Amino acid sequence: MNKLLNISRFIMQFEKPKAVKLEKIDSLFIDYIENLTEFADKNYNKYNFYHPAIKLREFLWEIFASHYLEIINNRVYNQENKFTKQESDSAKYTLHFLLERILTLLYPIIPQITSVIANEKNIDLLKEKFPKAKTGKSDMKLIKKIMEFDSDVWKIKKDKGLSLREHISGIKIPNELKAFEKDLKACHNL
Repeated sequence: MNKLLNISRFIMQFEKPKAVKLEKIDSLFIDYIENLTEFADKNYNKYNFYHPAIKLREFLWEIFASHYLEIINNRVYNQENKFTKQESDSAKYTLHFLLERILTLLYPIIPQITSVIANEKNIDLLKEKFPKAKTGKSDMKLIKKIMEFDSDVWKIKKDKGLSLREHISGIKIPNELKAFEKDLKACHNL
């Protein structure tokens, strides 16, 4: 619950853009939560709250907080103007989309905290309809590959005694992750 609160505070410091053209990595993570929505819906309809709780916790901790937030951090703040306004807005929109969806998906399990956070976003979860999943076309295996790449870079930096923010050279982005190269280079300072 603390992780959810901290993520919410981070996201709500940015205004949610209206309509945006999504970057590929943002679409990938939205497609992931759409698949998770379908999984939760099927299980909730069978009164199975355990399996969605496990998958939602994994998404919140391992995927969203540990990887997606780290990857798009530079694009959201865009302090060095390495990204266009559209690229930055795509990340901000996706952050809000993912937060709103995770609040909805967690509401049947932890209604108190999700309601408090949703109220700050002017969302009444009691009146909201459960979302219908819109399965995307993304290859979900790419998320695992992104996570593996992140972990490999972090391990190399740790082994070399470098901070995660320090520049490192000699690391190549794998071909299957080239579509996300700009974000990965900014994230890892490659």
